[in-house]
Amino acid sequence: MAPETPLETPAAVTIGTFDGVHRGHQALLNRAHEFAQSQELTSVALTFRRPPQNELGSPKPLLLSPEEKLKLLGEHVDRVGALDFQEVRWLSPEAFVAEILQASYRARHVVTGPDFRFGRDRSGDVETLRSLGADYGMTVDVVDPVQVDGRAVSSTAIRELLREGAIADATELLGRWPRLVGRVVSGAGEGRRIGYPTANLDLDPEVLVPADGIYAAWTRDGTKTRASALYVGERPTYRAHARSVEVHLLDHPERSLHDQTLTVELVARVRPDQTFDSVEALKSQIAADLDEVRRVLSHPG
Repeated sequence: MAPETPLETPAAVTIGTFDGVHRGHQALLNRAHEFAQSQELTSVALTFRRPPQNELGSPKPLLLSPEEKLKLLGEHVDRVGALDFQEVRWLSPEAFVAEILQASYRARHVVTGPDFRFGRDRSGDVETLRSLGADYGMTVDVVDPVQVDGRAVSSTAIRELLREGAIADATELLGRWPRLVGRVVSGAGEGRRIGYPTANLDLDPEVLVPADGIYAAWTRDGTKTRASALYVGERPTYRAHARSVEVHLLDHPERSLHDQTLTVELVARVRPDQTFDSVEALKSQIAADLDEVRRVLSHPG
């Protein structure tokens, strides 16, 4: 449960599942980091590798893989701690504060949202945390939920938007473009045969894939970012009946990407998936799609 390397200074800690690391989460992370800087503390994001509900048999699709979540959290704070829910689920609130927040992370300040619950059976709340923290000289800061255009920012709302293909609205709540991260694997080769080669992505099966269709996207391959079109769907023209996620690089379509890990950031949905009467009709539509993708990426606002 302790961090891999001990903290050199006491910490300002924020705790949460942080699925998506959206704007609401960023408010907590930034508050913890700002407080830590003002008091010469270490800012820490304490999270679960997988959400508790996914460990308890009521899983929800993730907005980010565990690895990508930890990476994004690390962009906002000094240190990230990842707990295994099964190892801490039976701790009482008192034990969680003593063993995790104090013994492992030297917490002097904790930043939470108003609905924060912790400890066995979610029996502890913000007032419990304040009461227990007083014994250790630990203060608690509650950050109000973030709203965008009157809509509460939440992972649930973002999942619903992505299922609808509403990329612009999801981006507003995330504070960044939605992303998919996956390793390139061999596909059927249909795109290459018709002149539009694609890289097939093997994604974490727990991560939510947005609505079927064509998307304008930026694809990061190591340090390079390339304009691209992303396809999500079952390739109905070919009667594939198996959902695939494929990316086509606009300027370097023939570049071999096999076995590389790509990060694809979705900018806009160009159109839903559809069936064509012939391969020639499909090719004609793809050409039009790529023109639209170029237009969108050249004027992303």
